[in-house]
Amino acid sequence: MSKSDVGSTPPMYDMAIIGAGLAGSLCAHLLSEPDISLCIIDKSRGSGGRASSKRLDDGTSCDLGAPFIHAKQEETRNLLETLTKQQVTAHWPQLNTNEAQAFVGTPKMSAITRHWIADTDFITNTRVHHLEHHADDHDEQGYWLIRDDKYQPVVRAKKIIIAAPAPQAAAILSTNERLAVLLLRANQACAHYQSQWAMWLETDTCDLSAIIELKDSPIKRMIKDNHKPMRHSDNHDRWVIQANPAWSKQHLDANKEWIAQALLQAFSEETEHRVLKHGEPHRWFLSRFAENRGNNDFAWAPEHNIGLAGDWLCQGDAEGALLSAIALTNRIKGHDL
Repeated sequence: MSKSDVGSTPPMYDMAIIGAGLAGSLCAHLLSEPDISLCIIDKSRGSGGRASSKRLDDGTSCDLGAPFIHAKQEETRNLLETLTKQQVTAHWPQLNTNEAQAFVGTPKMSAITRHWIADTDFITNTRVHHLEHHADDHDEQGYWLIRDDKYQPVVRAKKIIIAAPAPQAAAILSTNERLAVLLLRANQACAHYQSQWAMWLETDTCDLSAIIELKDSPIKRMIKDNHKPMRHSDNHDRWVIQANPAWSKQHLDANKEWIAQALLQAFSEETEHRVLKHGEPHRWFLSRFAENRGNNDFAWAPEHNIGLAGDWLCQGDAEGALLSAIALTNRIKGHDL
């Protein structure tokens, strides 16, 4: 539902989750029970976060964000195997390694988050800005009022999970002095993120590998999106180009047309293939975080009933987002929602 559907008196939930990416949507799935009221809030019009998909003019889509999930841990492999049985994900055997199995969402990566959110109350197009604590005569810990970037009330919640990138989580946490410890954790991670330009393009079908890693190039990785399971096309190859993070940082504020021409030239020089058409570059400002060693895979403040989940609290990748969500929800369940 949209924010306008919430009404003037914000509803009360047992749990509100801010962020509908991999971590937030999995938290919603794992905490969903018939006797627990739960909502998920996102600034975008749909779910997925950095695993979202770009819808194209021909009705198809491509994954401009996380192209796949490399599952190294048994708990994430089991989780994704279950989704594969439900035809929400599929194996991508060409990307398997000795340490990890590769999975993709079908027919796109955002199918994973959409499946996990399912029938959860989903409030879209809402940028959370402010957390306001209120006393409650019936609960000594009170409740939280969540406000948007226009300072309008969105929902009330007894517990909150912030499943957003570290800088966005820090901006929300900074609005309430009670949350200084969690804010410190988020601020520490803010120094270790990478930005990345990405774009899609199409060529005639070719025999190049489905994924190509480059060095000494503006491009870090080239992926044949249509060679993922359940997405084959005989008419063309659709590539997703992910720029080198160092190059992206250097040209973070460059004109999109210039970025497109630079990446197209690098692609053509590397592959010697003519580009038939391409999309506009997308800037993932908060693309990836460094692995956060020596800490828990999540943060939970039981005295305030607020927690943090996300890749930046764990391995810094898509699997890390899942591991963080699993660890946090296990902690919450262990202390009764």
